[in-house]
Amino acid sequence: MVIFTQKADDNLASVVKAVDEVQKSNSKLGTVVVGVSGVEGADLEKLQETHKLTTPLTVADKKDGPPAYHLNKDAAVTVIVYKRGGTVSKNFAFKDTKSAADKAADIAAAAKDALP
Repeated sequence: MVIFTQKADDNLASVVKAVDEVQKSNSKLGTVVVGVSGVEGADLEKLQETHKLTTPLTVADKKDGPPAYHLNKDAAVTVIVYKRGGTVSKNFAFKDTKSAADKAADIAAAAKDALP
């Protein structure tokens, strides 16, 4: 699972915490949060320190994310859930991090469903 985000805030932390819970009992779930559109490493470090997240957090080397993903610039958070072998099983796009936080349980459920 890849979570692309344009903001590093408490709402994003809620999403990541929901995924962290799934990952605790499912070591095969690989997840990473990727900051895009101006999110800096320091923003993610602060988020990790404040919320004690276990999911790896990183910043994309291209401001708008990897070109192959064609991320929607109007989506503050984009979540892509993969099944084994790289097939996309579910994706989510949210206009703001609050909308993503409101669907954290659905994102976690999609992650669990993608597991072998």
